[in-house]
Amino acid sequence: MDTLNFIFTQILGEAYILLALVTLIGYIALKEPLSKAIAGSIKTAVGVLVLGVGSSKLTSTFGGLLDALNDKFGMTGVLLDTYSTMVATNDKLGEFVTWTVYTMLGAFIINIILVALRKYTKIRAVFLTGNVMLIQTAISTFIVYNFLHTSMLVTVLIASSITALYWGIMSTLLIKPVKEISGGADFTIGHQQMLGSLIAYKIAPKIGNKDDDIERIKLPNWLSIFQDNVVASSIVLLFFVTILMVALGKETVTTMAGGTNWIIYIVKTGLTLAVSLYILLTGVRMFVSELMYSFQGISEKILPGAVVAVDCAAVFGFAPKAVLLGFVGGAIGMIFGVVGLIVVGSPILIIPGFIPMFFDNAVIGIFANKRGGWKATLIITFCSGIIQVVGSGLAASALGINAWQGSFDWATIWLGIIYIFKCIGSFLGIC
Repeated sequence: MDTLNFIFTQILGEAYILLALVTLIGYIALKEPLSKAIAGSIKTAVGVLVLGVGSSKLTSTFGGLLDALNDKFGMTGVLLDTYSTMVATNDKLGEFVTWTVYTMLGAFIINIILVALRKYTKIRAVFLTGNVMLIQTAISTFIVYNFLHTSMLVTVLIASSITALYWGIMSTLLIKPVKEISGGADFTIGHQQMLGSLIAYKIAPKIGNKDDDIERIKLPNWLSIFQDNVVASSIVLLFFVTILMVALGKETVTTMAGGTNWIIYIVKTGLTLAVSLYILLTGVRMFVSELMYSFQGISEKILPGAVVAVDCAAVFGFAPKAVLLGFVGGAIGMIFGVVGLIVVGSPILIIPGFIPMFFDNAVIGIFANKRGGWKATLIITFCSGIIQVVGSGLAASALGINAWQGSFDWATIWLGIIYIFKCIGSFLGIC
């Protein structure tokens, strides 16, 4: 068990190691020189780690502001945060927490089998977002056990099958949209908002016009500075941070700033977020190019027809302005959803976290913008934010935990799965 646990949590659970290994195998399958294979795998690992640095800085900086808002207004309730949810479900599993490792192993094997049988299953995507695999299998294990109280073998079989089908089907459905967004790159997304991205891709043409693509739109001269991605992200994020800081009040901001002037602190925080986003995009560009080339070896020689499914941030570099627009639309939608729950007297207070707020709606915004332009992006991500809040509240309530993923798919698809298992458990008199 210790060896298995080490392999799946310390190796396959680390995205930079997993994707570096895949890159190495791909280069070897292509019969490239060993030196090129090693260099490619190192660049992949470094790129994924650079992405992680940017992502962590974004999350910690913005998350700190949200935490300060929660403290300021005395908010307690259900926190929408990926890692907090895994901790909460693992705590609930208690002595059975090691089952999650077997579920991850089972889901990975089933995913490979489904791709190998693609002639019959039509599934082509191999889900390789290691950290997300670890989190999702932990939560699916808890869902099954919570409502059915089954043995380890049955729990792992059910949880791994459902998770593998979710991975394979949803990431396969995004192959064509991702190819359109990336201009032909042969990869797909393996993350937490795959249904939301697919819906955005499908309905965006009915809401907006693809000619209004925010990446290509011609701005008047006085707005031309927004044509530069670094300048645009700096101004947008600084504006958003300023609003949050104003809500916190000068006294709180002064305390947070320490010895720094509170105005300078606001400016520095906004620009730090822009720097974090720039770092994230740099890492994405580095590992995506290596992975795309090397995976040709796997899709041609080892697992014919397979397509790699990776972190959602892999598409950020293809539409950086849509990333910001989606984030703004989703953030407003989530705030609107929280206020709506308060107004209707909801017994659960939702506390939005940065990961579902930014990463979900940035990705969904990219798909919406590609086929519906800026108007579709704002409307769809606004609705996405509301759905994330309401669906997550229902999921957390059904499971009796104080944290939930908050991502679109976990507020929709997995909300349905939770209630199916709850009905089965209730029908059998188990829960």
